Amino acid sequence: MKKDYELISFLLRGGRRKRVLDALTKAKTPKEIAQECKISTSNVSNTLSELKEKELVECITPDAHFCRFYKLSKKGLRLSKELKE
Repeated sequence: MKKDYELISFLLRGGRRKRVLDALTKAKTPKEIAQECKISTSNVSNTLSELKEKELVECITPDAHFCRFYKLSKKGLRLSKELKE
């Protein structure tokens, strides 16, 4: 499979993006990700929005007002594996 260098560049330009992507080894809330990555919850929420726009993560509880859970999409999982190679 061909590597998507534009998306890899997008992740590496923003160190937070890669850290958040790496933290999503399972479904987590923004607060859990923030604690794990040692960054603010608002920064995590902004980063998740960016990753969602690129279809790298998906919200699995979109109707929840609080405590939404996010996970890697298939595209995000593939890209995460590519970055670890």
